[in-house]
Amino acid sequence: MIVYKHLIFDLDDTLLDFPKGEEVGLLNVFRDHEVPDVRQAFDKYQQINRGLWSAYERGEISKDQIHNTRFATLFDQFGRDVDGVALEKEYRGYLNENYYVLDGAEALLQQLTKQGYKLIVGTNGEQHTQEQRMAHTGFMKYFDDMVTSDEIGHAKPATEFFDAIFNKQPAMTRSNTIMIGDGLESDIQGGNRYHLDTLWVNLHQVANNTPYQATYEVNQLDTIPDIVRR
Repeated sequence: MIVYKHLIFDLDDTLLDFPKGEEVGLLNVFRDHEVPDVRQAFDKYQQINRGLWSAYERGEISKDQIHNTRFATLFDQFGRDVDGVALEKEYRGYLNENYYVLDGAEALLQQLTKQGYKLIVGTNGEQHTQEQRMAHTGFMKYFDDMVTSDEIGHAKPATEFFDAIFNKQPAMTRSNTIMIGDGLESDIQGGNRYHLDTLWVNLHQVANNTPYQATYEVNQLDTIPDIVRR
């Protein structure tokens, strides 16, 4: 029988509703800068951003390169020369006020902490942004620690990311810990590399077309307690 004691949680799209806050922030930036077709700009931004984050998770570029280029690259497609760093700062201001959470997230955290699990945040998100969001949502009180890629200089799926978590939590072992998140290429691949059990949070029931296989899969947050107490 597997007994999990330590649960490593991703944040965005696992507990926090990042897409909702992202869309609000981007639409504000586009309207501030008089982009005529904000929906087209939003779609192009998503394409550019996904490519950059995938390169970051493969270790090919730094996070600064994402931030310094994504808006400049986007506006260049519209024939406009902009200060990408300044737009990133403006966008980050909107994003830092994204306190949207997924339905059932707080009830899940309340239940797991009452049941005695040790919860750890493991996120590739921005440290300052995530700290603000955790504080304003009140979620930090459910967690024993938070580790961000900014803080340690390594991003999921790198094994060094998980080394940093385990080094801070001496009671954690590979057999009593599970990685929980929505990202197949970050959370699930990272857990696979580190020989951890993994739980894929697939709320939108998308097909897994990657080689990374999770130990478990859930389509609703409220089913997670049944999984981790197996």
